[in-house]
Amino acid sequence: MPIYRYPFLLLFCAAAFGQAQPRGWQPQDYQARQDPASGKVSLSTPYYRFQHDARRGGIIDAVSLTHGRARNLLIQPMESRVRLMVKRDVSAGQNPSRMAKRDVYSDLNDPAPVISLTGSGKSPVVTVDAALMDQAGKPSGIRVKTTYSYRWGYVKIRRQFIAPKPVSVISASLLTATFDPSLEDYGWRPAVSEEMGNSPHTWQNGQIREWGKMRAGTHFDLPFRTRYVPRYLVLANQNVEGIEWFMSDDLAQFDYQMTGQPGTGYCELSAGNTPLGINVSIDPVNLPYQPYLARGGYITLEGTYTFDYYLAIPILEGHAQKPWLHESLRGVRLDAKTEISEEGIRKWAEAGVRELTIHNDGDAYRDGLFWRDGSYPPYPPETMKKMDALLGWCRRNGVRIAPYFSNHELHQSTREFKEHGEEWGRKPDDQANLRPNYYYGAHMCLKSGWLDFFKFSVDRVLKNHPFEGVYYDWNVALFCNNPRHVGKTSSGVNGGRGLAALALSPTGHWDIDELIQLAEWTRERVGPDGLFIIHNTLVPMYVTENFSDHVVGMEFSYGRISTAMPPLEDLPLEWAFAGARSRGVIVTGTVSENAPRRILRLHALAGLMTAVTPWRANDEAIELAGKLRPLGDIETYQFQDWRNNAVKLESRGCYSALYSRPGETWVLLANFNAEPRQVVYSIDAAKLPYPLSAGSSRSGERITLPAGDVTILHLRE
Repeated sequence: MPIYRYPFLLLFCAAAFGQAQPRGWQPQDYQARQDPASGKVSLSTPYYRFQHDARRGGIIDAVSLTHGRARNLLIQPMESRVRLMVKRDVSAGQNPSRMAKRDVYSDLNDPAPVISLTGSGKSPVVTVDAALMDQAGKPSGIRVKTTYSYRWGYVKIRRQFIAPKPVSVISASLLTATFDPSLEDYGWRPAVSEEMGNSPHTWQNGQIREWGKMRAGTHFDLPFRTRYVPRYLVLANQNVEGIEWFMSDDLAQFDYQMTGQPGTGYCELSAGNTPLGINVSIDPVNLPYQPYLARGGYITLEGTYTFDYYLAIPILEGHAQKPWLHESLRGVRLDAKTEISEEGIRKWAEAGVRELTIHNDGDAYRDGLFWRDGSYPPYPPETMKKMDALLGWCRRNGVRIAPYFSNHELHQSTREFKEHGEEWGRKPDDQANLRPNYYYGAHMCLKSGWLDFFKFSVDRVLKNHPFEGVYYDWNVALFCNNPRHVGKTSSGVNGGRGLAALALSPTGHWDIDELIQLAEWTRERVGPDGLFIIHNTLVPMYVTENFSDHVVGMEFSYGRISTAMPPLEDLPLEWAFAGARSRGVIVTGTVSENAPRRILRLHALAGLMTAVTPWRANDEAIELAGKLRPLGDIETYQFQDWRNNAVKLESRGCYSALYSRPGETWVLLANFNAEPRQVVYSIDAAKLPYPLSAGSSRSGERITLPAGDVTILHLRE
């Protein structure tokens, strides 16, 4: 399959940007078109396209990635729905179980919505006003007004259900759609009301609860169902493409707005058969019909109900990622006793390690020599001289270097903490949680003045020292119950912003809006050629990763391997995610400290076969990455992992992967077994990403693959 599936987008790109196309992390203009003849409104960039149907409620009916595989991620379009309660007359002999007729009313059935396209450049806006109708065109009495604000890689959506007069409703759905069956991996983050713990200093808060599989038409996969709208839901074809949905900051919109209590919403993810695909429904209210209860399992809507949420997709560049070999220093030290030297930097560079992080976010060695979050200068004068010397060594040896920042932590020793800690602080409950004796830092909420101070802190460091960019830890939106940021706490404590605050959120908020703003600002600050690394353990997100160069994750919560590497098909979605950015998996978070060296090698071998690199780069990762040097520039190839259709291997524990470009393909054959294996393999040259002539095919040939290693074959015309 060729890399580029939409030639008209490439022509647009060439016309707009000339010879050098910007990298995928650099925001670019949209090409927005409204076609009266077809009724379609399209918003395109060189990397993706969204499409609205003006003759079917203005709904989104197409989402496609230029370098993806599915022609459209949607099998059925994204519609909003309500189900109405229709009372029957029991005295007339009607069956009580039929007192409610669950008619479905959808914006999909409105043939003439009011739709407008405004804005231009990097932020066009589509506004739609549509009636919710049944299939016969009967109105429900409810309209939906939706504003789609397009940004780089995502759409922020405001959907309003408007009922001028009272309407009895059983359910209301923000999004009902069927997605391409290739998006079989999913993950979700629970609503705050069903979160298992909100400890003030935890990685679990707001993280993925679980990764799952939904394989339509092929497996007996159980549906995923919850009575709460999740904060986040992602679907993916691992290492290929995907789409994600998540709430905006105001969590009460989904838990309290329609019924006044959490637990009355609904989300379902299931395998569909007619048509084949992944069914998704996200409902802020969904009540089971109970005909013998006085209320009958319905609510009455009157007025306007507003919901803010996002859709995001990965920005795929259409080429393979270079192995990301990265090292990290504790300040200017390798460990508690050893300082780094220019010779050490030179040796790393010669081994292929070309990026480095100053990463000392706590007093690990208990000597007080660490970078306190939010402080400047970070070290005493003598150590500052050594840091600046280190930056010079890196530049002379072609190693890019970035400092560590925690975008949610502020150290308690700083003046800003003493003056603003309570004002900016993140509170998971109504109590103080700033933990003054904890040596890392107290949690701050980005939905406060902390965001501006954090950006100031980053800018101050980059202005005064020639770092190439930044590394962000705690790159996650966190629940916060501090009433000084917005509204009331869950116990009703007023935020002190006057009477208007009384009508605002009674459940707190999270700071996802501000996290996205920070990611956009950071890419702009470091520039298109700057270095932006983010740590996303259990919170991978297309929306923030799209602005980064690299992503590191899998630090906590996973079981660690010690006796064998799991099969590649069992790796969690976070391992490779959608393949849009080069990724590092943290060795100490995924491999037991008691594991033999053989396991470290298999761990690195799994990375090689999935285009992921162990982090920090160990000897095994460096050695195996070196086997790709004969390929030359990796970014001129397209990568396909073990799921490619061109290579067949007849041996358990052995896998293939491909690096392909016009005229040639490199075939990787890996053996994860403890002994050498003689395997039979076949290669169908016509099924390579860039097909070769039939003479390049192999049929039933034998090869001996060494244990725990990779053999590379080169095919060319």
